[in-house]
Amino acid sequence: MNTTPERYYISSNKFSTHERQTKRGRVYDIVFRIVTMEGVEKQKKLSGFKTKGDAKQAYLDFVQEYCELAKRKAVRKPVEVDATSEQTVADVVPLYLAALGNQNKDSSIYDKKNNYNKYIIPQLGSEPIKNLTRERLYRWQDELWSMRNPKTNQYYSHAYLTKIRTSLSALLTWLSDRYGIENNLSKLRKPRRRTPKTKMKFWTVEEFNQFIATVDNPVYRTFFSMMFYTGRRKGEIIALQADDVSESTILFDKTYSRKTLDDTPYSITSTKNEQRDYSQICAPLKQALAEYTPQSPFYFGGDHPIHENTIAHAFDRYVAKSGVKQIRVYDLRHSFVSMCVHLGANIFVIADLINDTPEQVLKTYGHLYAADKQAIIDKIK
Repeated sequence: MNTTPERYYISSNKFSTHERQTKRGRVYDIVFRIVTMEGVEKQKKLSGFKTKGDAKQAYLDFVQEYCELAKRKAVRKPVEVDATSEQTVADVVPLYLAALGNQNKDSSIYDKKNNYNKYIIPQLGSEPIKNLTRERLYRWQDELWSMRNPKTNQYYSHAYLTKIRTSLSALLTWLSDRYGIENNLSKLRKPRRRTPKTKMKFWTVEEFNQFIATVDNPVYRTFFSMMFYTGRRKGEIIALQADDVSESTILFDKTYSRKTLDDTPYSITSTKNEQRDYSQICAPLKQALAEYTPQSPFYFGGDHPIHENTIAHAFDRYVAKSGVKQIRVYDLRHSFVSMCVHLGANIFVIADLINDTPEQVLKTYGHLYAADKQAIIDKIK
């Protein structure tokens, strides 16, 4: 049995560290690129260090012990993929996912991997990539748009199906860019929406006040108030730590996700737009925070962040108790934006407050209160 340690080339000192929350506490992983002696480029990950300094030292130790410096970038051994290749879709998906390592968050790779495993590999996995003609892809697309959710027996939403289609398109674009394989999906017309888009739901301030008056648990009361009065994403609020909240501002620079690629129950990473934002605290929220005793290290949850399912179940209970119309927890974000629109806020200001783009605000959140619509109609003489 050969026990000689494998050796690698390394031509760059670039690496990235990632914070991760485990049952034992916060740890750090370090990720970098290496090239095998055969010329195949890989991503290497060293995991579970207590500090960023420990992670960096482990990287330096690994490079010193197992790597040879390549003065020029090592020649990559080409994967045997071309227009006549017998490799199947199932063969190339792992290659594509591995290439995403330093370009996407684990949660994004998790979503793509889930789409491939559920909707692409079962139908196209055994298909040689040379056989992905327009006709074959049209048949896959037709089958996809005819699928129903097994839990509800309802057709999947247009938006959900589009995300699945985009996952396959990303794979085919990668094959086209890297190996010159024609992306026939780009030539297919995407199906039209099957059903009208569901109207976005939100609460007015009066409806929120009716709801929050029934919330007797201080953790939930403060959590829901923070969502309604900041418009921030649920994961960003779950990830808050005690020192992120001051008397006048809240620092949002990380988010929580249960979509991990290892065996950890959750991860804490940078926010969706990779930004570090200080959000001002309005008067109603300031009052709610004053009545709350922060937990530590996580502001909501203590040793570990509060579970998103716990939040969702509590929300539904209090909605039923209050008698206000049913919305989702995420709709509190919509409610904040709608409130800002109602108050006459500039779209650019709203986008900055919720850490989104003006284009996305106009596309997704541009909904006026009924009273605002009537006020506009009344001005037409």
